[in-house]
Parts: sequence; structure tokens; C-alpha cells
Amino acid sequence: MTHSAPTPPAKRQPRRERKESHRRRLTRQLRQLHVRLRTEGDSPRERGLAVALGTFIGCFPVYGAHLFLCTVAARVLNLSRVYTYLAAHINNPFTLPFLLFVEMKVGHRVLEGRWPELSFAAVRDRGFLGFGGDVLVGSVVLGLVLGTVFGALTWLLSRGRKPDPFAVLREAAAEPYLKAGVLHWEFVRGKLRHDPMYRGILEAGLLPRRGRLVDLGCGRGILLSLLVAVADAAEDDEVIAPMELIGIELRRSHARAAAKALAQLPHQPEIEIRQGDLRELPVPPCDTAVLLDVLHYMPAEAQVDLIGRVAEKLRPGGMLLLREADADAGWRFATTRSAERLMAVLRGHFRQRFHFRGKTAWEELARAAGLVVESEPMSEGTPYGNVLLVARKPGDVDWEAEPTPAAPSPAAPGDALEP
Repeated sequence: MTHSAPTPPAKRQPRRERKESHRRRLTRQLRQLHVRLRTEGDSPRERGLAVALGTFIGCFPVYGAHLFLCTVAARVLNLSRVYTYLAAHINNPFTLPFLLFVEMKVGHRVLEGRWPELSFAAVRDRGFLGFGGDVLVGSVVLGLVLGTVFGALTWLLSRGRKPDPFAVLREAAAEPYLKAGVLHWEFVRGKLRHDPMYRGILEAGLLPRRGRLVDLGCGRGILLSLLVAVADAAEDDEVIAPMELIGIELRRSHARAAAKALAQLPHQPEIEIRQGDLRELPVPPCDTAVLLDVLHYMPAEAQVDLIGRVAEKLRPGGMLLLREADADAGWRFATTRSAERLMAVLRGHFRQRFHFRGKTAWEELARAAGLVVESEPMSEGTPYGNVLLVARKPGDVDWEAEPTPAAPSPAAPGDALEP
């Protein structure tokens, strides 16, 4: 008689690993919920219905239950829970007395066929149940009327907007940042939505689709992600293949977020994120260089040096895109400078120094480096005073040439963050 050896019991996952697994699962679920809440029900019809539903619920005097009712009703009807709950805020501490007054009068009119007498004695004679019944019936009538009006207005306003192709590109460019964290995703979506620079550069046809582009001070790599989104939307692999993208960023946290996000791109070209100080790192040879809101953080001498090094490394026919604050923009510049100072304080850089120049001075700086410059305002729809310089190096660009390899720099103070 043979006996088979008993199967050893499966080893249980260590407690720490189980807790870490649960934490990751919870984080992933919360991230998915956040994205769903921010993007669900965004068509004009669904937006109008959500506002109508939220307004109707908000008119009910069930204080403390509006969030629950809005969440359940919107989920059942597959509408935006955010829009629904925001619309329910028609009932707030400022409007509460007026809503109750109108609901009481309307409800009494519906139940009794006449308008109520406005006196304490009449309210006392009516009693709590009678008064509550008036308010309840009135809230239904008022909720139906206001919900219909506000929902229709929302639908008409949303319907009147022309389809925005950039909105599709904006979402595609922001989506990879979910892997870097919800806060990064929200920041990128907000930046692409509210900063006119990205749309302006795109609509002006300034984003290249071939050669090497270097984003100096790339931050989270927003422009790089947008460039790949544009290429993907073209559905032309030949457009994407020759691109080589390099981003250089001083802040390590932003550089790592850029590397992590750009690694998620499905059909990415060759992308490299380097972390280091632009005043010390070498500028790679390139066909397009980008400096967006970077130079004013540097001393005047460092600005001159960096522009000179960029111009030297640009190929003939290459282009430098430079966006900076215009110190000659009057009150708009004062707003820009105040915003920069506030952001520096919030980051803990209380002694941050800035060196701003006027539009003419920025143009002279680029011309002194041998570049041909054109400029235009780049702050439409904002209170800020910014200018975009398009500076080109004389010569004919040759897109068929092989990209020039970046010179090795073993002594460079920065490091490359491979996605």
C-alpha cells in the first residue's frame, strides 16, 4: 500500500504584503471613481438633465439628505453626480428663506385654492402639519418649474457650443498622468484647459512632427504628451516614427511624474526625461527648442547664456518657442508678477528672485543670438501679460537628415529619467 505525501498548506501572504495589496487596490478604486465622477454624463443632453434633476432635489427641504438623494438618483439615471449635486445647491443658507417662503405660498395655493394670509396667527392656526404640507407640495411644484428652466438653459448653452477638437486632444494628453497620480492628472487637464498657450501653439501650426524637440524646463511634460496626442490623432505612424522628444526639468518630482506618465503612451516616439539645472546641463542638438515660462526664474546673465547655447545647438532652419511675461504689459504684467510671487511663496521659496523683460527686450535677446524673431501676445482669455516669441535660425531645415546624437556629458549634474 502506498501513501501519497500530504499537500503542504499554501503559505499565507505576509501581513505587510496583504495590507500593501489592499492599499493599492483601494487607491486604484478611488482613482477610478474620481475620474468617473469628473468625466461622466458630459453631453449637452445629459448635462441639462443632471441640472434639472439636481435643482428639483435641491428644492426639497430635506436638509442633510441632498447629497445622498443626488448620488442615488444620478447613478440610477446614469447622469453626472457632480453636476446633479452642484445644481442642488440652489438651496443654500442665502436662498433658504426665500425658497421656503415661495414654497409655502405656492403649496397653500394648490391645496386651499387661495394665497395664504401672512401673519403669525395664520401660521399658528395652520399648525405644523398644515405648514409642512404646504411647503412639501410647494417644493414639488417649484422644483419642477425651476428644474425645467435651469435644465433647459443648461442644455441650450451646452448645445450652442461648437464641437472642440482640442478638447479631445486635451483628454488624450492628460490621460497618461493618471498613472502618476490623480493630482497630476487634474493639474494637466486644468493647464491644458485654461492656459491659451497650448491651443495657440497648436492652432498656429508651430508643433513639429519630425526631428528632435527639446523642452527646456518641461515641468510634467505636458507639451510632449500633447505633441504625441496630436500625432496619434493623425493616425499616421509615419508621422510619429521620426520624432525624438527630450524634456529637461529641474524639479525631481515633476521630472519623475513626466517620465512615469509618458511611459504610458501607447505609440510613443523616442522620449527621454532628464533631471537637472538648465544653467549647467548641456543643451542637446535639436530641430525645435521650447522655453515656456522658464527664463524669468534666472538671473539676466544666465538668460543670455542659455539663449546663446540654444541658438548654437539649433539646426539651420530650426525654431525656438519662447513664452515669457511681458514687463511692458501694464496691469496685466502686474497680475502676472503677483501670481508668480504667490506661487513662489506657496512652494516655500520666499526669497525667489525674478528677472522679467519687456517684449522688445526679449526680442533683442533672441536677435543677439542670431535668431530671426516674430512675436505675438499669448494670454488671451486670462488677466496675464505674456508674449510668445517664435525665433528661427537662418537656413533651410532638412527633415530627412538623421537626428544629431546628443553629446555625452558624464560630468553633467543632472540624470536621465527613462520612462
